[in-house]
Amino acid sequence: MKKPLIAIAGNILFMEGGDMPGLPRDYVNRDYSVSVKNSGGIPFIIPTQSGIDDIERCISFSDGLILSGGYDISPDLYGESPDEKLGFTLKDVDLFYKDAIDVAIRMHKPILGICKGMQALNVFLGGTLYQDIPDHVQKTPRNEAYHEVKINQNSFLFHVLGCRAEVNSFHHQAVKDIAPCLNAVAVSSDGIIEAVENPELSIIGVQWHPEMMAAAGNAVMLGFFRRFIELCL
Repeated sequence: MKKPLIAIAGNILFMEGGDMPGLPRDYVNRDYSVSVKNSGGIPFIIPTQSGIDDIERCISFSDGLILSGGYDISPDLYGESPDEKLGFTLKDVDLFYKDAIDVAIRMHKPILGICKGMQALNVFLGGTLYQDIPDHVQKTPRNEAYHEVKINQNSFLFHVLGCRAEVNSFHHQAVKDIAPCLNAVAVSSDGIIEAVENPELSIIGVQWHPEMMAAAGNAVMLGFFRRFIELCL
């Protein structure tokens, strides 16, 4: 059986020290590629870029797309002014995600959005975000669960994780108005939407970071990645 090729949409990291402070670097956290590899896929990173033709060519070689986490999304992209607690934004990355989503949907490639990736799916399919929420950034190791989510039975996620799952949490933004074509399929105890889906388009978005848990050997989240990669076969 061939291994599916999984494209991971990258981010831009600005160096804060060393010999070249401020130097931009293309990157994703290694947990993404480790989780894909350990779940039976072959990861490759698409650097942030403009030019729909180039993005089309990259995604055309893939069997599925992962939208990784990252900076806050520019609020003007969903019709709002910046809140005082808005974090750093970088519109080049946001618009790259938008193009990648458009291309993957048009090419019928399964999409997994993680943290900012889920928020991007919601924004660019017609939804909005809370620009700041409290108490969803844990101060424990990244691979440890922090809170529970309740999962809708009529969902892909339910067949993978069951009716409840223990997840980690590293976000201060969240879905507010959900995009018309997405379904909310998991919520936290305080009502925050923790996962969205569109089964017809093979779209899954989760607000937590399963790659951090899977890369550390968490069997439940490894199973989640395996099921996503099965969608890409």
